Amino acid sequence: MTRGSSPPGPARHWIALKPASKLNLTDAGEDACQWTATAVGVSLRELLPYYRSDLDRLRLPGASAAAAAAREAAALWNRLGAERRQWYRAAFPRRDPVIAWCGPGKLPPWTEPPEAVLSLTPAWESRYGGCRWSIPRRGFWEWRLLVRYVSEEGDRHVEVAASDLSWFREPTGYLGGQVTLW
Repeated sequence: MTRGSSPPGPARHWIALKPASKLNLTDAGEDACQWTATAVGVSLRELLPYYRSDLDRLRLPGASAAAAAAREAAALWNRLGAERRQWYRAAFPRRDPVIAWCGPGKLPPWTEPPEAVLSLTPAWESRYGGCRWSIPRRGFWEWRLLVRYVSEEGDRHVEVAASDLSWFREPTGYLGGQVTLW
């Protein structure tokens, strides 16, 4: 879910739990160990084309929803002159946000907004505001949805529930279909 913010503020997002979803797990082995979800989090890593591995990821984005835009961004980077690339390095240092963790009981319920625009009340914000994560600026980001588990015996494990490469824009860009690359 996304709640809009006005520039230059970051777009804010929430992890939401779909109805009837269960986070706790039981091992399939003969011991059938129970694992209890203690937190859900999102890790983010910005792809910056002046890092060779990030540029390679943009060139070969796999089957992500942002694949076409990522390849276009890589091609644009290749067309930039040395001065523009130097400016970009100075203007956009790596600022990956810390992982935002939230207890499973604090996750907001998944809802489909009837007008296709999510409008949140102040009560909703105060109740679920601690479970949000922010994208500091528009761009290409690798993200991972993480779940922390603890077993009956006290063992701990972090599971990657989902991951992808996404192209995050300003909230108005989603509504108007605008496209901006650097």
